[in-house]
This record gives sequence, structure tokens and C-alpha cells, in this order.
Amino acid sequence: MLDQTDAQILKELTKNCRIKVNHLAQRVHLTAPAVTARINRLEDTGVIKRYTIEVDTEKLGYDRQIFIRAAIKDAKQRLEYNDLIKRHRNAIRHHYRVTGDMPYLIEGAFHSRAELNDFLLELGEVAIYKVIDVIDQLI
Repeated sequence: MLDQTDAQILKELTKNCRIKVNHLAQRVHLTAPAVTARINRLEDTGVIKRYTIEVDTEKLGYDRQIFIRAAIKDAKQRLEYNDLIKRHRNAIRHHYRVTGDMPYLIEGAFHSRAELNDFLLELGEVAIYKVIDVIDQLI
């Protein structure tokens, strides 16, 4: 079970996973060794699975950020669908299985409208889909 201090530690690490332990200790009102022990326990129990970064995709030239809801047309095409996702893994930021009539959610970032269109043409061969275009990130 997580206590309030563990929750605070996780919140701070979510904001900045590179925060120095002594700064984190000050924010949660513990000593640095106590915070280190808690972080180690959270890692060992699998609460913290990995540390990652978030990049600004537009600064990397990926101007077309989208979400795509998808459903495979025929169960026989599952392998083709998975191969398509793997081939475009550089443009696909996240790929989820979700509830509803379209069980896949793809979060993607493409360099151009043409690159997105090419992906959608390929996707249309194995799946039905709906595109949700990202206008702006609010937070």
C-alpha cells in the first residue's frame, strides 16, 4: 500500500524524473536516504516501472499529431495489422487496446500530411478507423 509520502514522491517524479534526491527529500520532508529507500521499494514492487522522457514532437519535425481509433476488419488480418504497426513504430508514440467498438487506439506523430495519408491508406487495407486530429495540447 502507498502512503501519502509515497504518493508525493511519485507526483514529484512524474513532474521531473531527474530531480535530485536531496531536492525531492526537501519537498516531501524526509532525509535523502529515506527517500532513496522508498524509491527503491517502489521500483522493487513494480510501482515504478521505468523512467522516461517526454519530447516535443513538433520540434523534431512531427507536425501532424493524431489519435486513431481502429478495428481490424477480419481476424485473419491481425498479423498484417501488427506488422503495419511495427513498420511505422517511429511515427507511433503509443498503441493501446481499449474498450468499445474500435478496440485499438493509436497515438501518432507524422512529419507531414502526406506521411500520415500513406499510413492511413495502409491501415485502411486491414482496419476500419477514425482519425482524431490534435489541435493543441492544453497541459
